[in-house]
Amino acid sequence: METKNIIHFYSGTSMYKTFYKADFLKTEKISINELQNGDVIIFQKIEKNKTKNILVHRVLSISKNKLVTRGDNNPKNDEEPVTEENLIGKVTHYERNGKTHKVWNGKLGLLRARVLHGRLYLIKATKFFLRKPYRMLKKTGIISKLWRPEIETIHFETQEGPLVKYIHKGRTVASCWTDSNCWWFHRPYDFVIYPPLFRKERGRE
Repeated sequence: METKNIIHFYSGTSMYKTFYKADFLKTEKISINELQNGDVIIFQKIEKNKTKNILVHRVLSISKNKLVTRGDNNPKNDEEPVTEENLIGKVTHYERNGKTHKVWNGKLGLLRARVLHGRLYLIKATKFFLRKPYRMLKKTGIISKLWRPEIETIHFETQEGPLVKYIHKGRTVASCWTDSNCWWFHRPYDFVIYPPLFRKERGRE
């Protein structure tokens, strides 16, 4: 079989810690029966609205020419298996900051995936046990008195309605769809940025 190398630009979060945004992925054309558990593959997924997405995930198991896959940074396996029809290739190398690195595939790749998946479970458990103390600390208002970052507020008009973004050191740390009062925070900025109703309760105007 003729080998054809293709370069793909990575831009996602499902393989965080394995790949980062702006990594260049070197992909080798390969058939499904040549793959092993732990290999990183690139494949095409057709969404319900018929749009086509290119995904990079790791093979966890192979059964009857179907691949069970999962991103190293995803909490669960992909719902649909990958078949020969939507398989694009195997990721063999990645380039970052001008240097080329070999991708951990096979048994070592599977071991790496297990470690990263375990990290996700640990983070989830930690958040669960710290949730109540975190909320109690937030209610005291102590952090907002000690930490006063300079936060820029930018207002946008979008097709979905007015959007407000809160920027600190060039990074979005919170956002709000004002019509629905739907908030998103990058912790711990929820200690110092308060939704309007909460500000009124605390006397912050």
